[in-house]
Amino acid sequence: MPSAAVPARPRRRALAAALQVLAGAVLLAALFRAFGTEALGAALGMLSPATVAAALLAGLVATAAQAQRWRLVARARGVRLGFGESFAECWAAGLVNLLLPGGVTGDAVRVLRRRRSGDSLPEAGAAVVGERLAGTSILLAAGVLPALALGPWAAAGLGAGALAVGAAAWRAGAGAPWRDRAAVWGLSVLSWACFQGLFLLAALATVPGAPVGALWGTTVLGLAGMSVPVGIGGWGPREGVTALAAAAHGLGGGTGFAISLGYGLLALVSALPGAVALLRWLLPGRALSSRRGG
Repeated sequence: MPSAAVPARPRRRALAAALQVLAGAVLLAALFRAFGTEALGAALGMLSPATVAAALLAGLVATAAQAQRWRLVARARGVRLGFGESFAECWAAGLVNLLLPGGVTGDAVRVLRRRRSGDSLPEAGAAVVGERLAGTSILLAAGVLPALALGPWAAAGLGAGALAVGAAAWRAGAGAPWRDRAAVWGLSVLSWACFQGLFLLAALATVPGAPVGALWGTTVLGLAGMSVPVGIGGWGPREGVTALAAAAHGLGGGTGFAISLGYGLLALVSALPGAVALLRWLLPGRALSSRRGG
């Protein structure tokens, strides 16, 4: 009986991933059906050298903040990481998260790589989960006030989610000095600010004449929508939430859909340098050395 259960686990995981992709694809198809393909044209039209440069800068700062946050949480769990190593790992993981279902595959690889480096699997896993949850709690908390435009139930739900996720992140850093704990939350706010600024930039470039307050509330909620583990790298839930938020803020669902597509493109650009670090995952050091020698 146990031997039959073991091979069933990969099948269940594959089925879950397939359902995530299917749900995201269905949602995106419904949104394109509702708002048309013009939204994609508007998103592509806001790409320029200036917005691409801003995306790369935002990705650099946000990844550095995440890397240091990971180091601090990991240190509390007895896992030691150098900054250069954590930075490269986070950048590669960020790109993988944007390309594969669920948005956490890259983080799972981070855990496995730490295990292969000799760290305890439970502690390595707790460190990665803890630092990700710290960031997620900020996404949810930031959306509480803008969610009032959707209704008190939405604001209450985000607030409750932020508290629950934040408590789990706090427990993951148990034993860390207060200075490290404060730094973890400060770095989480910095990382959020980078991507929130990028989302707002996409909004301003897509609908330059819209009220900034409405764009701010819409994009904050759109970023919070990325915490839903469905679709591919956030695509799907983010667009749905942003369209709903834009309608609630008087911008129209189609406008929100276009803004979210634009942000998705910029987010992908911001993670592209992670492809260099990703090569270290796909081509281990010995393979690279042999190629240099050949």
